Amino acid sequence: MDTADLAARLECVGRTWTPQQRLHLGDVAWASAHGDGSAAPDIALTWGDPLWGFADIWLPESAAEPATTALHLASGITAHQLANAIGEILQVAPHLTAEVSLQQTEVVNALSDQGFRRADGPWFAQLWRGLADLSDLPSYRLADGYSIRRVRRDELMERVEVHRRCWDPVRIKQMLDLPVTGDERGSRYSIEKHLAVIGSPVYREDLDLVVEAPDGSLAAFGLGWLDLGAGSVLFEPVGTVPAHAKRGLARALCAELLRVARVLGATQAVVGPRGDGAYPVPRRLYEGLGMREIAQFVSFTNER
Repeated sequence: MDTADLAARLECVGRTWTPQQRLHLGDVAWASAHGDGSAAPDIALTWGDPLWGFADIWLPESAAEPATTALHLASGITAHQLANAIGEILQVAPHLTAEVSLQQTEVVNALSDQGFRRADGPWFAQLWRGLADLSDLPSYRLADGYSIRRVRRDELMERVEVHRRCWDPVRIKQMLDLPVTGDERGSRYSIEKHLAVIGSPVYREDLDLVVEAPDGSLAAFGLGWLDLGAGSVLFEPVGTVPAHAKRGLARALCAELLRVARVLGATQAVVGPRGDGAYPVPRRLYEGLGMREIAQFVSFTNER
């Protein structure tokens, strides 16, 4: 994605953002750097000047499988605009799965009119809290020797490695009770991807926090994305190295992210953990910070 396209998407999402919306500008920045592990889309569609919608489409390897799309259609567009956008997507990808917010009812209804139904499988919750008063937030005491700080510019390799260790595919499968086959590749997060992340126009070094372990290594990390226009901060991603798990590091780090974000101008925070019961730990962590569900992001499909 070139700089102009990314800027237009960031402006669109920031201008039209609501807490119930599927995408925050942090999601757009994170995905554009492929930090989320996604490949470049096969097809990208945009609508409006200024932009009011866009879709990235990944075509399947087999005709028997549906295409998938990451879709943003701003609230407040006309029914005609909405129908035309969905129709254009279906022209290039007739069989499709799309994740949308159930609270964006006009999009859900437009998809239903085209024969879409809710798909089986995982779904995600949008958790939210206001930041005007953080007096309910405990001051979590870290175990001896651990400390929270901003990432340093001279530890690029360490910052990449802590991400890779936290999000190793084998570990994720184990947490989800999925079979480990032995064919798993390591995390694809790389120096190149992290350079793309920190090169984003909305990346902030003061919201890229790490937990330093007693031996000087990085034990956990959390990245916040601040949208000053909407006064909102998104957590994406957060992780703890397995050897340092169950010490409350991620909870303390996220509490600090909330405090820092408020000082920087945020009035609300959102995060999108799994909502179903297959992987409940992150949701419990964020709910322990006073965040509550305000939206559900689910997949719709027209696959027969």
